[in-house]
Amino acid sequence: MDFVKGEKILVTGGAGFIGSNLCEKLLLLDNEVVCLDNFSTGKRENITTFLNDSKFTLIEGDIRDLDVCHGA
Repeated sequence: MDFVKGEKILVTGGAGFIGSNLCEKLLLLDNEVVCLDNFSTGKRENITTFLNDSKFTLIEGDIRDLDVCHGA
């Protein structure tokens, strides 16, 4: 499977099990990753290793909130 490289990508639910693994793969492929999560089911420990990565941005919020989405 081919993945994108060198892009800016928004991952909704990025602190969940699947989302955090996707974030990790995308970062390894030299993408800039914006993680949007409201932590209703996602866990901060799933993304702890990415928080100091300059290509990773965490936005804590709900995708149903239009103001949060405009900030992403």
